[in-house]
Amino acid sequence: MPVEQRSGSSQIRAVTFGLVALIVAVSGLWAFVAWAGRGDGPVQLRLGDDVFNAGQAERLSAQIASEGPLLFSDVSGRGQVQPIYVAHFGDDPRLQWSPVSAVAPGASEGCFLVWSAERNLYEERANVDGAGRQVGELCRDVTWSADGSSGSDGSTLEVFPWRVDTEGNLVIDLRPPEGQSTNTSTPSTPSTPSTPSTP
Repeated sequence: MPVEQRSGSSQIRAVTFGLVALIVAVSGLWAFVAWAGRGDGPVQLRLGDDVFNAGQAERLSAQIASEGPLLFSDVSGRGQVQPIYVAHFGDDPRLQWSPVSAVAPGASEGCFLVWSAERNLYEERANVDGAGRQVGELCRDVTWSADGSSGSDGSTLEVFPWRVDTEGNLVIDLRPPEGQSTNTSTPSTPSTPSTPSTP
């Protein structure tokens, strides 16, 4: 069976052409992603988990009414970088949501908020052994209300903008303030969630 004979120079040209084509394709893809990520063009991409879809607002509000604020252990997908609690107030699942950071201002490493059904507020407790604490032990004797606005030390929890989309999903915006959209909502005059318990 005859076999095509190629010179060394033609093989080098073929490999070089392939590498150049690959570099051009990767560069073009990178440029497109960078352009789309700026939000200037008709296609907008969001890289990373900057917006979190918590699920159906009606179902979540019913669950919170019976169990208390819900913990989403890490909405960033990068290992406890951004755990959040989601509370709801009132009867309308389209209104009065309060998604707050589960990491309090000034928290030590390994200390996260825990909802106390008995006290009807957030406490700060250790989730790992270390720094002289055991799992579940209080980190600081500081508490916060369900909407995050009233810390016993005068601090407030970080509250994330949210909206209920056209399909009835609660969508939480985790982006820094400079990237927040203008169609977000904040809770207004919240009441205590009914019969809360530890999520």
